[in-house]
Amino acid sequence: MKKITKYIMIGLLALQGMTTTSCSDWLNLMPNDGVPLDEFWKTKEDVRSVVNGAYLSMTANELVQRLFLYGEWRADMITTGRRTNSSIVSVFNGEISIDNTYLDWASFYQTINICNTILKFAPTAQANDPTFSEAQLKEYEGQAIAIRSLMYFYLVRTFGDVPFIREAYVNGSQQMSVAKSSEKEILAGLVADLEMVETGNYLPGQYSSTDIAQNKGRMTMWAVKALLADIYLWQEEYEKCNRKCDEIIGSGQLLLVPVESRKIEVENTEEGTTDIYYAPDQSSYYSLFQQIYYQGNSMESIFELQFATDNLNPFYSLMSSGRGVIGVKTERVNSDIFPPLADEAYSGECFDIRSVISQSKSCLWKYIGVEPNGSERAQEEYTNNFIIYRLAEIYLMKAEALTQMAILDSDNQELLKEAYAAVKMIRDRSTAVATTDIGQTEGSYSGKAMEEFVLAERGRELIFEGKRWFDVLRQAKRNNYDGENLNYLMTLAEYSAPASKVNSLKAKYRNYHSHYLPIYSEEIDANPLLEQNEFYAN
Repeated sequence: MKKITKYIMIGLLALQGMTTTSCSDWLNLMPNDGVPLDEFWKTKEDVRSVVNGAYLSMTANELVQRLFLYGEWRADMITTGRRTNSSIVSVFNGEISIDNTYLDWASFYQTINICNTILKFAPTAQANDPTFSEAQLKEYEGQAIAIRSLMYFYLVRTFGDVPFIREAYVNGSQQMSVAKSSEKEILAGLVADLEMVETGNYLPGQYSSTDIAQNKGRMTMWAVKALLADIYLWQEEYEKCNRKCDEIIGSGQLLLVPVESRKIEVENTEEGTTDIYYAPDQSSYYSLFQQIYYQGNSMESIFELQFATDNLNPFYSLMSSGRGVIGVKTERVNSDIFPPLADEAYSGECFDIRSVISQSKSCLWKYIGVEPNGSERAQEEYTNNFIIYRLAEIYLMKAEALTQMAILDSDNQELLKEAYAAVKMIRDRSTAVATTDIGQTEGSYSGKAMEEFVLAERGRELIFEGKRWFDVLRQAKRNNYDGENLNYLMTLAEYSAPASKVNSLKAKYRNYHSHYLPIYSEEIDANPLLEQNEFYAN
């Protein structure tokens, strides 16, 4: 098919003709001298160049924009910015056209094909190069498998069933029309691949003792475990997810960036003493902002896409105060996601620091700010990384898995207490206010209440990090949309669409097939084996 042919060949050009666009040595690509593929795969350096090319392909503007938008677009925390973009605004209005250019998945399949090409030709290079060890080959293959798995995980959560291509396309004579595989089949394949990489010790825990960008910008064993935990959670394999989270947390290789906090004991005549936490000065949480969002590659980072002065991220045109096409849905965020402390006497000094870190001036400050409440980045300063996984999310994955295990065990209180303890690690670091804490009924936790609490806490901690839509959809689809789970999406519709569009959006969400985006019209036209997603077929 012509469309797939186009971006497969773009992927080949990326392998053969791209020049380096990053200042890090480990991102150097192969020479741009047009070496034919069959003459290229001779040494381990050749393979290394293509692996680096796979990482670089993930920083393409088109791909990074979609990683963000697919996770936030239809959710409840972003809206139209200063400038307009009809393709983005239409989705805010609950109206998705098959001609919307943001549905184009070419950038995902370009990266996938680079990974497939590595897996096809790396053994040839290893056979040709006596210095190319089996361990080095496994390391490169492990990275390719992990990157490919991450791309497919985004695709199935966004589109549902998609073409599952595991063969390298290296010339135009190959058959390129591919039918869709089921989401279930794809996820099973990803898990099998990742478990093989994990149990086979393909990847190290770190690559360098001095270059932190290598350890956070490459797929490590910790990144594989995080991706597996995420997939297990989507598959409702809660015990497996919890075990994977425990392996990451218990490794001692990652730490939450600390924030100093102090406690105020407030006397309450009815309930006794209530503890209120606050950050004593702004320097502590300013430091957290700097480490996680401004500088990147923090001590809690597991995997993030790397950017630099010669490879800027795409967020200036997407989010900046003057040119951005998206902004913060401030009423929703300030009233519901981060409500003020109920005790007005302390509301001025006691607040959830994430409310200040994440937004300012109706902008997504995590991406565009130099510091909280400070100045905005200049265009040439958009070098901040895009975070895929960090330790805080692992605690929240663990809490969600434990909660579902508890619900399946008649609200097992020990599991619910453990889930609350995992969330509390994140809340204490963030000086979260009591207003957003969970209550207990007669000394016990409710499983359903804990489920809602964990989802809300994910919304606060991972706000604007490309997670929200996937989080809500995961809750809604649980156990085949059992019981009242669809209400999660109905609630989301009330905040995500304009008032005049809410009822029509709710009607759409009652059809489960609407929860996945349509396939881009050009793909349908080009591939005779590709069927449009059911909700959009007519």
